[in-house]
Amino acid sequence: MPHYQEKIDNILTNAEKYHLAYYAAETFRGPSLYFHQRALESQHSPDFTQHLEYIYATLASWGMHRMGKGGSKMQSFETFKNTVVPLQSKVQEAQEFDCRAMTEINWLVLEHIFRSIKVMASGTTLVGNSKVMAHLLPDIVPPIDREYTLFYLKGNKNIKNDPTYEWALMREIIEDFFIPVARDSRLTSLAEDWMSDRETYPWDTSILKIIDNLVIGSRK
Repeated sequence: MPHYQEKIDNILTNAEKYHLAYYAAETFRGPSLYFHQRALESQHSPDFTQHLEYIYATLASWGMHRMGKGGSKMQSFETFKNTVVPLQSKVQEAQEFDCRAMTEINWLVLEHIFRSIKVMASGTTLVGNSKVMAHLLPDIVPPIDREYTLFYLKGNKNIKNDPTYEWALMREIIEDFFIPVARDSRLTSLAEDWMSDRETYPWDTSILKIIDNLVIGSRK
């Protein structure tokens, strides 16, 4: 039985209710949506640097870089770019993966990408790197955060600053929660309907992002 079976059942049982709650709340628009969409649209662009620029802008607009002394801080764009450009062939390889049929070799490729990305200036990598990978590989990796993902699944917002631990936690969350939900035929059918109506549901950009939206909706 998956590690998060109760959480899986809750999302699947209440998918339509949580989806309504997500869009009834003050969902972010403006630059947070604009750059998210541009990052996804440029996923297969021959201009990989522009794709990374959109991802970098998305993270900034999602609150990953705070001005002043306090709050989270991102690396410079050049530092970020220089860690991701060498990964381009690995990213292209991973774009062919099916999240519902992951092999151990697939997971090793994702781990290599995760451990190589340097986007946050802080010691914690899980949140920032998952959000980068959610735009490099939106059909394989969801965005993970403290406020919604970790609180929903773990009941707390704590992350130990250790790359090995953070990678293991990200894999656990994807493998034991997101993938079982994504395999559900009814949820897949609902997701296809929602994704076909981008005007009404602009944040429904992949099935994994929809599951993320449902988790957020459960808190609303």
